[in-house]
Amino acid sequence: MNRWLPTMLMMLTLVACLAAPTQATATEMRVFQSRFYHVNTDMEPGLAQDLARRLDVMHEEYARRLMQFEPAADQVMVDAYLFEKQDDYLRFAGNSMRSTGGVYIPSRNALAAFNVGQGRDSLRRTLQHEAFHQFAANAFKTPLPMWLNEGMAQYFEEGLWTGNSFALAQVPPRRVRQLKADIRGKRIVPFDQFLTLNTEQWGKALGSHSSTRGATQYNQAWAMVHFLVNDLDPAGQPKYRTRLVQLLQLIHSGSPADNAFVQAFSANYKGFQDRFLEWAAKLEPNEEATYIERQEVLADMLMALRKYGISCTSMEAFRSAAQRNQIEIQYSKGQIKWSTGKDTALYFSRIDGSLMSPDELSLQPRRGAPLPDIVGRCLPRTVLRTRFYRSGTEVEHETLFEPAGGSATLPASDLKGDALR
Repeated sequence: MNRWLPTMLMMLTLVACLAAPTQATATEMRVFQSRFYHVNTDMEPGLAQDLARRLDVMHEEYARRLMQFEPAADQVMVDAYLFEKQDDYLRFAGNSMRSTGGVYIPSRNALAAFNVGQGRDSLRRTLQHEAFHQFAANAFKTPLPMWLNEGMAQYFEEGLWTGNSFALAQVPPRRVRQLKADIRGKRIVPFDQFLTLNTEQWGKALGSHSSTRGATQYNQAWAMVHFLVNDLDPAGQPKYRTRLVQLLQLIHSGSPADNAFVQAFSANYKGFQDRFLEWAAKLEPNEEATYIERQEVLADMLMALRKYGISCTSMEAFRSAAQRNQIEIQYSKGQIKWSTGKDTALYFSRIDGSLMSPDELSLQPRRGAPLPDIVGRCLPRTVLRTRFYRSGTEVEHETLFEPAGGSATLPASDLKGDALR
């Protein structure tokens, strides 16, 4: 049983700078106001409120971690257009946005995104990404260089919602696979070229090398920002974070990005690249992100069994059916292809390789849902819940963090996130 995921570049924000938006769709939109956003939406009210709440808190994360660069109060409020269907999104943002899941439109200071077809998890990451572009556009007099703008947007994109804040510094397995494959394939863009790419050059590279070059560029930008924020010296202190903040300060004060980088880091691009590659060779996915991916794979397996008429009411039955039928799911993004393999036990196991107990991994029926929730309890004081829902004619799934014990929120300090400063 194979599931080939469609290849989509969800974050081609730069295109929005070149294309004027069309008139809004005729679909009836509800309007409400959150702390920082005028929200226009035709989504289900509960989902729209959840997205608005996350957008508000993510804005607070940008402001808290980049306090000295926070936009003026009269620049904060922004329009957010949350569409249920892609067709309505495209009528608003323009047909050139077809390969995107969301966009920030500077000329209108507006965010836009859609739900059906990309899934709620992807939608949430998209909004976290695009909202950073909005924040940066309003905060910096001199535009951030492309690698830094996209890298920081992706750094925040990967933040995990804990109920009242976001845990950053996540290292998803898919990003590590992409990075190491690009290094092996010698696709990493030399730093002396990459750091100086402007908007036009970034877009030209995407157009001439299709999605493969695009995936490499975006992932390389994420990895570079993650490296600068989180690489530690032998004493356990951040090596480069102070210099990154200095770079941002110089750009904020109006220095051209190229000059600002040399002042903050020197002109030794090769030395920077060498240190980055040494760090990347040792990079491994973190615990939260690993369990999330494994649970998402389990969700795809459960959907595959359902497609072939096999229903499971317990985790034991699910595990037996997956092993008996040798479920193997294949994923693809650009040139990166990977498979779960025929040994499905990995996805029912802890990171140390031991099989999870029924208390640590279970199925829980939920009224009205097409499949039972997958509930994982291997993280400290945290529950990972993967829920299935109907989206149009398809069944999709989303993975949510829940605090163990039923309290309303989980403090971000309980996770292994790290602040930008």
